[in-house]
Amino acid sequence: MLIVNNKLFAQSTERPLIWVKPADRAGILKKIKDYHEVKQYYQKFQKRVEKDIAQYQKDKERYLFQLPWNLDLNKAKNYPPFKTYISFNGKDRQEQDIMMHYLQTAVDCGVLYFLTEEESYAEYAATILHTFVNGLLQLPIKKEYHNAGWIYTKDHLREAREIGAQLPIIYDFVHSYLKPGGKVYDLAASEMVLFDFSNGQKVFRTYVDLALERGIINCNWPILESPSLVGNILALDDEQEREELLPYFLTKNTKRQDAFEKISAHYLDYGGDWPESINYSNGVNRFLTYLMTIMVKYRPSLQLGKNNSHILEALPKDYFLTYPNKTETLSFGDGHRQYRPNHHAYETAYHLAKLEKLEILQDKFGSLINSAVANKKYKRFQLKERSYSATYYGEPTKLLWFEPSIEGSVKDYPLPSTDELPFAGIVLQRNLSETNNPKDGLMSFVGGGHYVHGHATGMFMELYGKGFVLGNKSGRSTYRTEIHENYYRIFASNNTVVVNGASEGKGGWAGLEINTVAQIAVEPRPEKKPVSPFHSFSMTSFKDDKGDNAEAIQERTMGIVRTSPTTGYYIDVFRSKSELPNEFHDYIYHNIGESLQLKHSKGELTLTSDPNRYSNSKNKPWTNNKEARHPGWHYFKEIKSSDTFKENVTAVFKAEKLAKTSIGMKAFIMGNENRTYTKTMAPPTLEGPKVYRDAKTPTLVVRQNGEAWHNPFAVIYEPISNNQSHLTSVIKIERDGIFKGFQVTSESSRGPLKQYIIIQESPLDMYMDSKQKLSFTGRYAVITLDERNNLFSTYIGDGSALNYGNLSVKVEKEETAAVFISFEDGEPKVSTTKKIILKSGANHMKSYTPTHHN
Repeated sequence: MLIVNNKLFAQSTERPLIWVKPADRAGILKKIKDYHEVKQYYQKFQKRVEKDIAQYQKDKERYLFQLPWNLDLNKAKNYPPFKTYISFNGKDRQEQDIMMHYLQTAVDCGVLYFLTEEESYAEYAATILHTFVNGLLQLPIKKEYHNAGWIYTKDHLREAREIGAQLPIIYDFVHSYLKPGGKVYDLAASEMVLFDFSNGQKVFRTYVDLALERGIINCNWPILESPSLVGNILALDDEQEREELLPYFLTKNTKRQDAFEKISAHYLDYGGDWPESINYSNGVNRFLTYLMTIMVKYRPSLQLGKNNSHILEALPKDYFLTYPNKTETLSFGDGHRQYRPNHHAYETAYHLAKLEKLEILQDKFGSLINSAVANKKYKRFQLKERSYSATYYGEPTKLLWFEPSIEGSVKDYPLPSTDELPFAGIVLQRNLSETNNPKDGLMSFVGGGHYVHGHATGMFMELYGKGFVLGNKSGRSTYRTEIHENYYRIFASNNTVVVNGASEGKGGWAGLEINTVAQIAVEPRPEKKPVSPFHSFSMTSFKDDKGDNAEAIQERTMGIVRTSPTTGYYIDVFRSKSELPNEFHDYIYHNIGESLQLKHSKGELTLTSDPNRYSNSKNKPWTNNKEARHPGWHYFKEIKSSDTFKENVTAVFKAEKLAKTSIGMKAFIMGNENRTYTKTMAPPTLEGPKVYRDAKTPTLVVRQNGEAWHNPFAVIYEPISNNQSHLTSVIKIERDGIFKGFQVTSESSRGPLKQYIIIQESPLDMYMDSKQKLSFTGRYAVITLDERNNLFSTYIGDGSALNYGNLSVKVEKEETAAVFISFEDGEPKVSTTKKIILKSGANHMKSYTPTHHN
């Protein structure tokens, strides 16, 4: 045992002291009396426990025997031991839910005893505490497994949240009932008895010991265990013992438990983000806010909120990663897609900021709360239905901690055009329509990296359109299942490129380590204002060198082009080349829906059955959580492939169940030599729209035999509804057999448009077309002409010079810049990040200074 009981004399400390102190009672009662919505919450809170108390009082023994006991091991009149578990499904989970229900009800009754001083609440809560203490003490603690618990013999991580975190809260509230001799019902004696304080202290010490000696570090485990760790330390009656143990939460690390100081510093190592997939990072933010509040209430001088404000600042991060519908967020790693703002954590952070007099944070979270209330996204003091998920029980803190009224202005929280999550290699870009209709918004992202709960994705992307994430990452399945480990968290489940059939993750967390996608050029820069209302782009790079047979470097350019308030399209240019001979590259794209159709200029593309095309990963070795069957495409079914086809191909994905009219994605794929096309059905997209979570996912795979660098995978994606496309043609632009961009014509509310989109590897590269009187030096540019072939606008995403007809744009000092020039009203209107010289006629030359910081 790490913890040694020094048998010091107990020092008197008035309880409760974890969630509240006795002095808080009068203020809480006044809040209930003076505020109608608080009073309503309190009445519902009281009513919810009435049934359990009535059943307990009617037949105490029968009520308590509904808990899951192992009666086969009960000897004579000894106390029965609890059942133990290694499974969390079916009947086992139903029994565990009963335990959690009793514990949550006991916490509620403890709170009600604190407020009302009615002993019926105290007796119930104290009896549940006594019952768990004695049922636990009949069980041995097995040590052969690193995550061994007490009841959950192979999962202390779960037990700490579902059981360990609640017991000290109950004790804290009923201590004043038990200390003078309040009795509890004992199953072994079948009568009311005195509570054995020494037994209670044994249980609390054991849960402290489990937290410090079990589990793993350098991930979210230590945080998830800490409500049990901190609560059980504070439940110890010996004040000196508490003082000796609290540093194990605050500053002292063990081989199995990271302390708060290390955890807080880890945020700063990653720019203020907790580096795990989004639902895990959100959970870490929430747990730490709760823990900081407990510790500050116990010892205000710690000033944990003031000294660790970056943790509180991270709470609303997930909002800024949402899609235009604001109901879904980026899917990466083991994260879920549904966006659930954690208003409870905002309220806790507001309370903590008020305790520490942190005016800036108080204003921040006050505004977040009041804005959500004003927009009818949140209603304060609502009693949640009982939930038995794996987390500490914090519902009563609404009554104890939430302020009766919130100070803070109602604000709009606009989503930035560009944002990033560097640890995951993510760059996202949005173009939100002036219609304010989420269906008209556009958004894409590119990402890929290694982190806890990360996936081996390569450089992958997602696309949004018509109110839905259509081009999806496939999501996540049940942990440790074959399909989760050998499909959902590796390459084939992503919109990425597989090299030589051998792309993989290797080493690191769960054997899934990949390199992190790096930014090359982005416009606008994260959280900066775009120069153009119609355009943005990113260029990123990735090295696919894990394992032995890929050895590739890759670049991906993603662009958004808006053609009207309701129309627009995406640009995707993926370059890939390997150092190895006999190279081939497979571009994979999944889209929600029922069907995929491949067409060319003369009709449908001829496809034939090709069942063995992706079977090379089927029989690879698999070791749970260590080695996977990369790249995972043996799960593709109904495989049909073309012969080599060099012309352009159009792919049409249709989804008939998302809205009253069909919604889909149209992909214009630029042709090339030595290229074949496959349509297949992939496993269901489990984080997609509910109507498709049980349906196979239509998937396109384009194979390039030979390098895919000078002639990359070049695709224009257009979200469509009611089968109506606004793009009338897409043509590849190339010089000397090398891809240089697209020529796109479209119909829009602005009339017919023709656009030249130039995409080059280097800011020094030059494209020239003397026939069109067009030249560009730089990485990315879009020239837009109206129906009369007059210049409508020009956009330079990253470049130094552009010429078209009589227009000449040059960045001073030979630097690169982002520039947008609109001719919609005749005279040029210029937005630029660097000083430029603009010549728009024979003798008309003008200098423009920067209007944007980028």
